[in-house]
Amino acid sequence: MDARNRDELLQKQENLEAYLLENQQSTLFAWYARQNMEAGELDRALSICMLGLQNVESKGILHKLLGEIFMAKGEVTQSMKHLVECILTREPFPGVIIEVVKNLGDTMEAEQIAFLVYLLNKALPGHPDATKFYKKYPNARNLTVQPGQYKFLEDLAASLERSALVEVLPLDEDEEEEPLALSATVEAAEEQPEPEIVPEFVLDDQPVYEIPGPELETPEVKPEQVYVIPEVPEPLPEPAAPAHEKEKPVSRQSPAVKHNITRSMATFTLMQIFKDQGMYENALEVLDFLREKSTNTERIENEEKEIRDLMARNNI
Repeated sequence: MDARNRDELLQKQENLEAYLLENQQSTLFAWYARQNMEAGELDRALSICMLGLQNVESKGILHKLLGEIFMAKGEVTQSMKHLVECILTREPFPGVIIEVVKNLGDTMEAEQIAFLVYLLNKALPGHPDATKFYKKYPNARNLTVQPGQYKFLEDLAASLERSALVEVLPLDEDEEEEPLALSATVEAAEEQPEPEIVPEFVLDDQPVYEIPGPELETPEVKPEQVYVIPEVPEPLPEPAAPAHEKEKPVSRQSPAVKHNITRSMATFTLMQIFKDQGMYENALEVLDFLREKSTNTERIENEEKEIRDLMARNNI
């Protein structure tokens, strides 16, 4: 891209951002956030979504995008929180319902799962997952929406929000976030609805719906447990020095923080983040999931060997 095209693109971006700041109910917030997300500008896309949430009327698509952004950042609890918020908007997003059931279904009651399946079938009639559920539990078809039926989702979103506060690793002291043009300190202020009484919904045979997938548990992380990566100075060019001395094993504190890793968030990128942080057990757990998902077995074996060598050098 030459200088002229780059300047034109930057001018269009500035004009669009100025328009959004003046028209904060515009539907372009979701479109612009997705463009930035697909371009890899996750923090910028995050700020755009949070700014849009303050004023736009249809918030479901923004919560859906926030769920995707946080999942891409490896923050699965925050991702699930926004996907639950998306369902609470009553806007039909079948994929969001499926993702929530897959990741959180093991923590729900049978009638709660039945309610989500009802919403899925309503948004996309005849969906295979809904059909399979109703075939196994035919009595669930008798479910009717009652006042306060969404209350458990409101409680779940609040619980996930609290859990996310203890899962965020602090930034290094010398690491600073690049300011965004739109807003660097945008906070989404949303009114919480009044608590409602939830009538009990009991299936005749009290089924327990088992959703395949890993169990999502909230780890207890102490705020003072911070992983510090020591600065490794570049070695002087000494021909006699062996090559492996250029890489210094990463130190880690003990006990290690046990992160909640699910199959859907396991990627080589996440594995590399854990390895760089010296969180070798978490990195090995990601590799276990990758064995089920990836065909790149050679890289998996090489990464495991390297991680176990690092653990041995650190006496772990």
